[in-house]
Amino acid sequence: MKAFWKQHGKSLRSGLLVLLVLCAVWYARPLDIYGLMGSESPEYLVVTIWPQSNFPKPVHSELSLTAGEPEMDAALARLEELRFHRNPLEVVLQFLPQGIRATEVDPENDYQIDFYAYDQHRQPLWMLRFHINGWWRGFGRERPLYVSHSQERGRELGAWLWEISQQKNTKRN
Repeated sequence: MKAFWKQHGKSLRSGLLVLLVLCAVWYARPLDIYGLMGSESPEYLVVTIWPQSNFPKPVHSELSLTAGEPEMDAALARLEELRFHRNPLEVVLQFLPQGIRATEVDPENDYQIDFYAYDQHRQPLWMLRFHINGWWRGFGRERPLYVSHSQERGRELGAWLWEISQQKNTKRN
């Protein structure tokens, strides 16, 4: 066995390294919302929007959307436009403390947005969060996602969702 390792050790280490790099590249590939969260389309979508311009007084709005509503179709279409990248080091990073990154905040234009998707039995399918300039997914311990032009995309989506929620709330009253 020792002679085998001595003769083929370098080739095996190189092959393992190539395999790890290929797996990392595959894992970090760009995904749309369905590729990221699973191919099942949600029946219900609950969106909570917090404009940061009112900080420290928290003002928020909530949209409860059902499949077939034009607002839900439009919200899912906006999410489908985004391409999410996962960090290949996520397996290691999940054991490290969170909150070590500083972010640049523009309170006039920033939002926190939470998306909760449910199936027809009201069982949770996925959760997606945008806060200031970062994206996260998952229930409980959230995992970071990377989106090109993250802050601009989040601001645009937040402003659009805030406008939709205000229109829906005025129609109800």
